[in-house]
Amino acid sequence: MNYYRFIKKLILPLITLWALDLHAQKAKEFFVTAGWMYLAPQSKSSTLRIVEMGSTPMDAELPNTAVRLGKSNTLGFSGGYFFTDRWAVELTAGIPPKFDIKGWDALEPLGKIAETTAWTPILQVKYRQPITPKFNASLSAGFTYCWFTDSKITNDQLGVLLGGPTDLKVNGAFRPVFSGGLTYAITDQWFVGGNFSVIPLSVDAVLTTRHQETNQIMKSKIDVDLNPIMTYATIGYVFKKRKK
Repeated sequence: MNYYRFIKKLILPLITLWALDLHAQKAKEFFVTAGWMYLAPQSKSSTLRIVEMGSTPMDAELPNTAVRLGKSNTLGFSGGYFFTDRWAVELTAGIPPKFDIKGWDALEPLGKIAETTAWTPILQVKYRQPITPKFNASLSAGFTYCWFTDSKITNDQLGVLLGGPTDLKVNGAFRPVFSGGLTYAITDQWFVGGNFSVIPLSVDAVLTTRHQETNQIMKSKIDVDLNPIMTYATIGYVFKKRKK
C-alpha cells in the first residue's frame, strides 16, 4: 500500500504538469499579438526653473509651477519567440500615443498647456508558468528607450507668463520595464490575454522662449517623473511548428 501511494504521489503531479502544457507555446515557436493599450502616467514634476538667459547660465526657480500628464489609449502589437517551452523574448510597441500636458499648482488654471507624442518600444525576456491546461501566467523584465516627438506648447498664456513665444522639447531616456500577465488558450493557436507593465520613467523638458522685452533666448527646464502604468489587452496567434 505504501508503495502504491508513493507511485500515486509521483505520477499524478507529472501527469498534471504534462496536461498544463497542452495549450501552451512550445520551444521554437513564434507568436504575435494585437490589442488595446492604455497608458496611465503617475506623474509629478519639479517646479519650472530658468537655466539660461541669452548666453548667461542661471538658476531661477518659478515657484509653484508644475505639470501633470494625462492618460492615453492606442493600438498595441507585439511579436515574440519561445526559445524554450517556458522562456521567450518579446518586442512590444504600438501606434505612438499623444499625451496632454496640463498645468499644476499655479499653472492649473491654464488647463492643457502642451502636448507630446511618446514612442516606447519595449524589449523583454518572458517566463511563462502554466496554471491550468488553458491558463498561463507570465513575468517579464526588459528595457525601453522612450523618446518624444511633436512636442509643442498649445496654450499661448504660458508664453505670456514666460515673456514670449515658446517652443518645447522633451528629452528621451533608457529605462527598465517590469511586466506580469495572463493568457487563455481559445484553441491550439489562438489566445487572449492581459498584461500589466510598470516603467520607472523620468524625463526633463526644455522650454525655449524668445523673451520679447530683452529679445534674448531664455531657456527653462522642468523635471517630470512619468512612471506610467501600461495595461495591454490582447488577442494573439501562435505559429505552430510543423509536425515531422
